[in-house]
Parts: sequence; C-alpha cells; structure tokens
Amino acid sequence: MAKKTINSERPGGFKDFLPAEYLAREEMMNKLEKVFRLFGFNPIETPKVEFLKTLSGEESDTGKNIFHIKGKDDNEVLALPFDHTVPLARILASNPYNPKSKTGIKLPWKRMVKGVVFRGETPQSGRYRQFYQMDADIAGTSSMLADAEIINLMYKSLKELGLKNFIIKINNRKILNGLTKLIKIKSGEKDNTTKEIFRILDKLDKIGIEKVLKELKSSSVGLSSKGALKIKEYINLKGDNKNLLKECKKIFKDIKIAEEGIGELEEILNYLKEMKVPENNIQIDFSIARGLDYYTGPVMETSLLDAPEFGSIFSGGRYNNLVSRFTGKELPAVGASIGVDRLFTALEQLNIIKKDKNTVTETMILRLMPDKNKEYIKIANELRELGLNTEISFLEDTTFKSQFNYALNQGVKYVIIYGEEEFKKSVVQIKNLETRKQEEIKIKNLGNYFK
Repeated sequence: MAKKTINSERPGGFKDFLPAEYLAREEMMNKLEKVFRLFGFNPIETPKVEFLKTLSGEESDTGKNIFHIKGKDDNEVLALPFDHTVPLARILASNPYNPKSKTGIKLPWKRMVKGVVFRGETPQSGRYRQFYQMDADIAGTSSMLADAEIINLMYKSLKELGLKNFIIKINNRKILNGLTKLIKIKSGEKDNTTKEIFRILDKLDKIGIEKVLKELKSSSVGLSSKGALKIKEYINLKGDNKNLLKECKKIFKDIKIAEEGIGELEEILNYLKEMKVPENNIQIDFSIARGLDYYTGPVMETSLLDAPEFGSIFSGGRYNNLVSRFTGKELPAVGASIGVDRLFTALEQLNIIKKDKNTVTETMILRLMPDKNKEYIKIANELRELGLNTEISFLEDTTFKSQFNYALNQGVKYVIIYGEEEFKKSVVQIKNLETRKQEEIKIKNLGNYFK
C-alpha cells in the first residue's frame, strides 16, 4: 500500500525564501543595519513568544490581530508578538538601571532590533502574516531632538537603499487630541471617543474624507454637521509645511494640547533643517493618525511616491505611556519601524533589488577527477583558511562542461580548474567568471594569489 503523501502547500500570508531572494533581502537589511549603527542604535533580541496580556493589555483593539499559542503546561495564555515596540516596553520595565551595581538599562538608551513578527490579518500584496521588521527606538528622553533624529534615520536609511522619490509625512497626536475640544465632544466621553476618531481618521487614505466624515457621524463619535465642517477644514489645509502649521494654529487657537503639538512639529522641522534633511522629503500631513493607540505625540509615515500601493513602509512615533502599563510610571520614548518584506517587495517592483546571487560561495573547485577527492579537500581547506567561501562541486557528471556550467549557474566568482593536465604540472587554472580572465599558477602559490 502506497504511503499517503502530505500536501506541501504553505499557509497563506507566509513565505519561503530561497537563496536568491534571501541573499538579496539580507543585503538590504545589512545596508539598513549599517545606517542604524551609524546613528548609535544598539542591537538587542527579544523572545518570539510573549504573554498575551503583555502584548494586548487589558483593553486593546490590537488583540484581534494576535496569534495565540496554547502551551502544554502554561497557566498563562501565550502569543506571538505583532511588533517589537511592546516587547521593548517590557524590557525597559524589567531592567531598571541600578547605579550601585551598574546593571540594567541606563537612560537615555538607543536600541535597534530585527526579527519576525506576526499578525493574524488577511494576506494581500506586500502584506504578510509573518514578516520581518527592523526597529530603532530612543527611550528616556522627551526632547524633540530624538524625534527629529528618528526622522533623519528614516531619511538616511531609504537613501542608502537607492530610493529618491519618497515622502516622510508627520503629524502629532496632540493636535488630534485637540479635535475633541474643537468639535465639542463631552469631557466624560473623550478617551474612548478620541480612540474612535483616530481609528476612523486612519482610514482616510483608503476611503477618502467624505466616507470618513459619514462614519464619524454614524459611529459612537456622533459627529455633528458643524463638527464635520471643522474636521474637513483641518484635513483640507494646504500649503508648505510652514503655512500648514500657521493655518493649523488659527483653527486650534486657545486649545492648549493642540498648540503644544504644533509647537513640537515646528521644533522638529527646525532640527531637520540643521540635519540637512531636504524639505521636499518632509511633509506635514494632518490626516496621519497611526492605528495603534499607544502613540502620544509626533507620528510619522513614509510613502514611496513611485509605489504608493504599498502604503507606509517605514513608520512610527512617540509613545510616552507604553512602559507605564508595566511600572505605573511614564517613560518617554520614540521610535520607528520598517516593514522589511513589504519594503523588499516594493523595491523589487521598482527594479532596485537585484536577485542575481544564488549562493554565498565565492570559489568553486571543479571536481574533474573523482579519484583525487583528497587533493580537492586540500585546496578547499587552504582557501577556507583564508576566509574564502569555498565549495567543492558535488555534481555527479565530472566532465568539464557540466562542472563549469554548474558553477556558472550558481553565480560564483571564481572557479578552480584542477584536472589531469594541471595535476601533472602541479598547477591550477583560476578563472574569474566576472571578468572572464583565466590564469595558470603553481598550486603552491594558490594562497598567495587570493591574498
């Protein structure tokens, strides 16, 4: 009786990465990590599993997108992280600095992290249920200089990848908080209503202003016609960044929280000017709300103008209250996150990513004499000692044509040719497959050649 085979299909929203794609994505992440380190962000790693209550809190809409895990003997429900920010808050709360022993995290602190996160949402182009994120965060400072540096990091990172045509849009949740006063929401209803306003405003790019206003009227916000006009006026402000903030001040005159947010944006723009971030890459956008409810100040999103369908590929903001969930005390922090897989897909579409490497091997030894495997091992040992990624061909067909075509197909840079003729003369032929140059050298000089 034939053994039943298992379907090799993978779940939707998850991807396999074969060498060509993996290596291209790795190269992209290495470029990003280089920029992150240039700014002094220190690498850390957190577990791929957290307690559900850690990730979702007591009351949070994010809970509906979290993958739950059933552990065999776990009393607490476990879950897969949906981002790197909440685990960072947990780490900060559980590692306070001890001046006596000089242990723990001394603030201010800059950290970076890269790794997979999980979201139980409907898969679509450029969006996956398991994906890589790279984050950079600054904890322990309320200075808007930190927010400006995060934006500068975003700018420098995308430039390093060869992108030119992109916009970093910024707003401030404090201005959005001022909306409740502007549209005269009763004070007792403000907290939940503000969250609902943020949630609906976050749909602006997808459904447009008219549908957003309609939803605000029919939802628990209960927006009045007069309030709708004020929101529309706010969203439809036009002009350069300076003019936008000037007009925004008029709308929110005497609304303290909003005026504070406008002042922070002005401060950030002044810092960005000193950092030489071009004005045409920065845009005040009062429609930016950011879906997650832990943001408390400036928020930012990056759009690729040549691939707008991918939405924001690098986003973040200030979150001063997130650590207080664990400690009861406020700890100011700001950060941003890159959706690595979404960005990679966008760069592929823009023909910036090249998937021209199928292997990490730099040098391949053609195995032309099956009875001389010991000689090939000696050559491989010598090259590996020099730090060269070296492979002995395991192809069954040991003819030169098959061996050479195999090396060519793999995309290696050098091939080592050591056949009967070379063996007799104690030489090797080294062919550079990029330049097509071939040299014959004494086998004893092989190491010196590559040095």
